Amino acid sequence: MRKLFIAFLLLLASFSLFAAPSFGYSLAPVGAMTATGNYGGLTISAIFSPSKELHAGDISVSVDLSPVTPFFEGVKMNVSTPLFILLDHPFPWIFSNQVLWAPTLMAGAQYRLKNDWSLLFGIAPFTFQDTHFVYEFLSPYAIYSFTSEKWGWGMYVMRFSYFF
Repeated sequence: MRKLFIAFLLLLASFSLFAAPSFGYSLAPVGAMTATGNYGGLTISAIFSPSKELHAGDISVSVDLSPVTPFFEGVKMNVSTPLFILLDHPFPWIFSNQVLWAPTLMAGAQYRLKNDWSLLFGIAPFTFQDTHFVYEFLSPYAIYSFTSEKWGWGMYVMRFSYFF
């Protein structure tokens, strides 16, 4: 595990050598159905982007909050990168300004209450990038729980990210 973490840090450092890094935050309503229980709430994230223009290799640390007790649902750490980026795309009618369409892949880890560790794998097919913003709509992800050894799923309904 330690070797994997060191390799991950080296990969992150190599990204930042070639681009101007950026920091941001995001808010998203989220819902998930897992083996240990269902939850819905709000995800608040801090994001590090090694490349502000491409958002390749973005790292986010998220906290899931619920409107009912227990208010704290868990913590996530994700790495995401776009599959491709298009300026001329089939969705120009969604935004009044010109944005890039950038379907994104995501992988990460999650810790939930009751010592539940999980892996996350997701895709955000409707991701759009602007100069300072990233908009994601209907982004499903799969959850594999090490505790119960079962699969679950979740979805970001709308995720809005702002980068400084």
